[in-house]
Amino acid sequence: MRWAAILLVALLLGGCATAPTLSPADWNRAKIERQALDHWEMKGRAAVATATDGWTANVAWRQQAANSELHLQGVLGVGGVRVRSDGQSFDIETSKGEKITANDAASALEQAIGVPLPVESLRFWLLGVPAPESDALEELDEKGRLSKLEQNGWQARYDRYVYQYDSWLPGRVRLEKGPLRMRVVVDEWRF
Repeated sequence: MRWAAILLVALLLGGCATAPTLSPADWNRAKIERQALDHWEMKGRAAVATATDGWTANVAWRQQAANSELHLQGVLGVGGVRVRSDGQSFDIETSKGEKITANDAASALEQAIGVPLPVESLRFWLLGVPAPESDALEELDEKGRLSKLEQNGWQARYDRYVYQYDSWLPGRVRLEKGPLRMRVVVDEWRF
């Protein structure tokens, strides 16, 4: 009986391993590696609030090399919006069949959903790293993960992470710019 109890305690302690903590050097390496990721998928939910309005939507993002596809289902309580980009131009299609083609994704998406979203940077922010094309202020948490980011006039706060695929990935991201606030909760990552 005593040996069974010792074995049970040993098994329980072995199952209590914690995910690793990143040092600053590990964060710099992890950031560069994650900025270079070009094949991934994310599914989750978003809530957006402005000074006068708000909406929720299911979110799916698929990144394949330079091609991005963002699908917002249930935007403004009805229908959805699909945004496709080849890295040069953007095509937006609403569930009502409206099509918008533009070189400026933020303006086109604002026209479709009513709020400006930084599509070019969002693909990196969702992964928990700054977009590589511009300067950013970064704050790390006690585990060496990004906790706050300021870039291109936006603030991102990462208040929940999940440990998957041998990496810390954002589980919840809060984005703010002026009166615009957006929260993204990630339900699933795929690489």
